[in-house]
Amino acid sequence: MSLLRTFSLRTLLATAALATAGIAGHAEAATPTEAVLRDKAVVTGDAVTLGDLFINAGDQASTLVSRAPAPGSRAAINATHVANATRAAGMLWPNHERYTHLIVNRDGTQVPGETVTSMLENAIAHAEAANTPFDVSYSLALDSDPKPMFVAKGNVPEVIVKDLSYDARSGLFSARITTPAQGASIQRVTGRAKQTREIPVVASSVARGEVLERDMLTLIDMPVGRIAPGTALEIDDLIGKTPRTALRVGQPIRTKDMRLPITVAKDARVTITFELPGMILTAQGRALEDAPMGGILRVINTRSHRTVHARVTGPDQVVIEGGAQMQVAGTPTN
Repeated sequence: MSLLRTFSLRTLLATAALATAGIAGHAEAATPTEAVLRDKAVVTGDAVTLGDLFINAGDQASTLVSRAPAPGSRAAINATHVANATRAAGMLWPNHERYTHLIVNRDGTQVPGETVTSMLENAIAHAEAANTPFDVSYSLALDSDPKPMFVAKGNVPEVIVKDLSYDARSGLFSARITTPAQGASIQRVTGRAKQTREIPVVASSVARGEVLERDMLTLIDMPVGRIAPGTALEIDDLIGKTPRTALRVGQPIRTKDMRLPITVAKDARVTITFELPGMILTAQGRALEDAPMGGILRVINTRSHRTVHARVTGPDQVVIEGGAQMQVAGTPTN
């Protein structure tokens, strides 16, 4: 009887010892990993994760901690909130430094200043399209430079223009601008916008009588208020023409100062042709003025000394239009 009791006691003690050892082993295995804080937390996406904050986050690196600040800005995350997030992920952050907040920086791509100005100009042009009879652009002068603006890393730098107000008479405008980035700040900008349009000018000096070709011309922006009436507005209106006076680089070109190249010059000897039913009469004459190909000029018949109007058909060649009741001395030809 005592042997049985002794065996049962030994069995009970052994079982208790094994159980105690098992509990200790389990407790040792469940000891959470101590998280090692990064020197600097920088994120690129819309969320802050344990991997952004701690070097040894391991499999828990993608665990969400909080929303990220807007691109190009920073935010402070409560240290207690971070400690709770690490504990929930099976880690331990003892916060030996006793931080109250952790600073997180959001990386981003800065929107260039010229992009901001360009998108404001486009917004005004779009708003005023129905009020302008011809194609114009806008040149802006801002009252002050806007604060730097950022978009998320990898996105196209752009701004959104809101609440635009523009007075065409004074050129004054105001608007609110922001970026498509989540949480981006909104700022107000003001300034003055001048209407401009492109006009053709010569890229290098052109002498009187020189025929203009496309590669001799370029376009410049000019305030609409400075474009005088009669100024050439299209390159195609100038190609193949020649100036009556020399043209300077960047100088607006007046249409009245341009003409087609001279085919028959004043005082040139010309052959006059007059067509009649069944015959063609020709005579010699002298041009009384310059004229281009296809132009009408006055010509004096050197034999009859009569003045006629004729159309230029080629170098030193003119023809009297059919039906003109004018005598032309010369030799008829078939």
